[in-house]
Amino acid sequence: MKKLNQLVARYLELNGIRMQFFAAYIGCEQSRCSRWLRGQCKLTPTELKRTHDFLEGKHIKTADYIMKE
Repeated sequence: MKKLNQLVARYLELNGIRMQFFAAYIGCEQSRCSRWLRGQCKLTPTELKRTHDFLEGKHIKTADYIMKE
């Protein structure tokens, strides 16, 4: 079974999402996020929650949401 950081790295790659976008979404410094994706450090509990939210697609804005802005 893959680790969460490996899963996220693959998810970003397959969906054409930049690591910078992911780091900003979870509230992590880009350099630390890059190290986490390589398995060299850990995320905070808040960043881990936001990572799970990201994988569930909560970063995607629907057309209805955009129309209401």
